[in-house]
Amino acid sequence: MPRVESERRKAEAVLFREIVDQFVARPLHPAADVEQFETLASGFIEMLDADVVAERAIELCRHPDTPPGVVAQLLDKGGRASRIAFEFAPAIHAGLARALAEHGPAELAVAIARRASLDRKIVGSLASRGESEVLCALAANRRLHIDQAARRSLLQAARDDQRLARILLDRVDLAFDPEALFLAADAGERSRILLEAATRALVANGPEHVARPSPALAEEIDACAIARDLEGLAEALAEALDCRKSRARAILMDRGGEALALALVALAVGEDTAIRIFLGAERDAPDVERIRSLVALMRSSPPRAAQRLVAAMTGSLRQEKERAAAAAARPGAAEQKRRRKPKSQAAKAKA
Repeated sequence: MPRVESERRKAEAVLFREIVDQFVARPLHPAADVEQFETLASGFIEMLDADVVAERAIELCRHPDTPPGVVAQLLDKGGRASRIAFEFAPAIHAGLARALAEHGPAELAVAIARRASLDRKIVGSLASRGESEVLCALAANRRLHIDQAARRSLLQAARDDQRLARILLDRVDLAFDPEALFLAADAGERSRILLEAATRALVANGPEHVARPSPALAEEIDACAIARDLEGLAEALAEALDCRKSRARAILMDRGGEALALALVALAVGEDTAIRIFLGAERDAPDVERIRSLVALMRSSPPRAAQRLVAAMTGSLRQEKERAAAAAARPGAAEQKRRRKPKSQAAKAKA
């Protein structure tokens, strides 16, 4: 860029900042001043880079007298300016917000998930997305009401997303069962989750039914333990637990080892095999005291409680496949999977 052009751009950026600063310094403005400001600010927003505009985007979105046309331009500017506007603009066209929550770029969906208020359908759409950054932004937003369906979606995703699981564990204001988040829990939280599960098991009526793996699968688990074949063991555990291999691997590699101990209780794996598995899962020198504590945990954990906890951590692969097949068979499912391109953001904001 020629030096003269560069200096001109810098001067325009300085002038834009000064105009905005003067405008937001006063809480209210006469109609004529608002109209004049809209003309000046709109011209600068159109000319300047999105990053320069973003420097004053929050102030503009929060000021009560900022003209809707200026907010619409911020929404349509792109880059960081748009992300800020989608998070802080006082109002966004409902149709635009829904479209972006369902099919929009992840960075704009994150901005929407951080808004102070959203309707239930938009929250549900955000909770159904697969991007970790969107789900984490939604889960961390304490100003929103997250209904039961959205909480269920977040919990399902948190099985495979430790950061999301940690955010949900920190949300003491949300009423949900933390069992699915056991792998992300700290030592104190794990103790409380275990105690609650054991209490439920002890007060429940009826005999305990332990889901033992088939003899062939039990032999495979024992053989993998002897060979210290962690990948083969993860595959065998996934089959025995009816879960994704990635989730069985996460249990196998759990640093505390409590999740693995519970999985072995749920599968009625013997102590000798369990000890071999614990030894094989050690990444450093064997920790004898740790292995003793895990064996003690296996002895003290009611099988029903272990099964409940492990099922919450892993989910059911068969049920997941059945739900996916049912969703794909619903009328209009194929059309819903297509990413629809939203209309011009500015046009919808003005509607």
